[in-house]
Amino acid sequence: MESEQSSAAARTGVTMKEYAIQCDNTHCEILWSDNVRTTHDLATLEHFYRRWNYHLNMDDRKLWTDLSEDDVRRSVDMSISFDALIMDQNGAGMTRGLAALYYYGILLITETPLDDDGAGIAAIGAALGGGNIKLPSNSILSTYQAGKKDLVLSTGTDGPMRTLYGSVWATSSGAQPQGTSVADSAYGSDGLPLHTDFTYQTDPPGLQIFTMVQPALEGGESVFGDGFAVSEALRSQNPDAFDILSKTIRTYHSKDELTGWNLRASGPVIKVDRGRIVSIRHNDLDRLPDLPPDGTKDSQEIDAFYDELHDAHLAWNSLLAQDKYRLVMKLRPGDTMVVANQRCFHGRKSFSSSTSHPRIVMGCYVSQDELSSRFRMEGFNV
Repeated sequence: MESEQSSAAARTGVTMKEYAIQCDNTHCEILWSDNVRTTHDLATLEHFYRRWNYHLNMDDRKLWTDLSEDDVRRSVDMSISFDALIMDQNGAGMTRGLAALYYYGILLITETPLDDDGAGIAAIGAALGGGNIKLPSNSILSTYQAGKKDLVLSTGTDGPMRTLYGSVWATSSGAQPQGTSVADSAYGSDGLPLHTDFTYQTDPPGLQIFTMVQPALEGGESVFGDGFAVSEALRSQNPDAFDILSKTIRTYHSKDELTGWNLRASGPVIKVDRGRIVSIRHNDLDRLPDLPPDGTKDSQEIDAFYDELHDAHLAWNSLLAQDKYRLVMKLRPGDTMVVANQRCFHGRKSFSSSTSHPRIVMGCYVSQDELSSRFRMEGFNV
């Protein structure tokens, strides 16, 4: 249909003859070859040009490999102090943090307060989510900046996303709010493979925020990986596997009988929009058995489906196992890692702890819609 309309437009012979930008720099006037003059809003033209040229634009996200903890801690692009992010009244800290999350998908925040019952963690969620204008009347961030930390979890238009784990959660079951779920492997001490969170939710969170409160006695290092970098490597090295993982719909599930949650969602491991990788959905621990496409009855076709999907998934996991795609961080008390959940993986190594000295991580989530909105307000092409 589009090509037919384009051909019809071409046959009219109408072309742009000249144009002039009005002095207020907000509109342009076009004189067409049939002497018709039209006036257009420049911002609207730019919006539609960006959409049309979306797949042609060079992707400016910075895919990372071979990244070390020292690299992150020394980087002015990937790390920031809590006060620089939260207490900067002119918003420069928020701009810096959002730039890190757009370009790299990760952000280290140091010196997060640990004595405020999670208020500082909620303030981080507010700083990186909600609208970019923070009004005292409706912003959790503004109430925190004003020192009203007892109100920071009250109703506002920014702040943590509510999930089955609550708003601000803790991986120590003893510190988790009454009535919220602990039905997750994060509450154990085993190692966790690289994964994204809430694969069983239709639109997984945009940000996962981890604050280290008390490290394990031994082990428990956090592991992160750039899902977009892994995806591009797979596309280059094994196009067939990439094609399968970007087109096969897989289903993920989480059920907690204790609190009454039954969540299920489906999607490809790698979501592609006009050639551009836009999101990752990967967690082998939550994935249900794969089913062949509807209507597939031939046994050979079914066998081929499973064989090809198995090989593609094996190729994917073999990349995830490579050290070059794994950033290992020994988080210190007060360190917060913010992860773009639909781009970057997280996991951890196994650990030893005790009843008197448990490994405690607190955190929260921010929705993908809020994150995308903040990116757009910062001028990024999402």
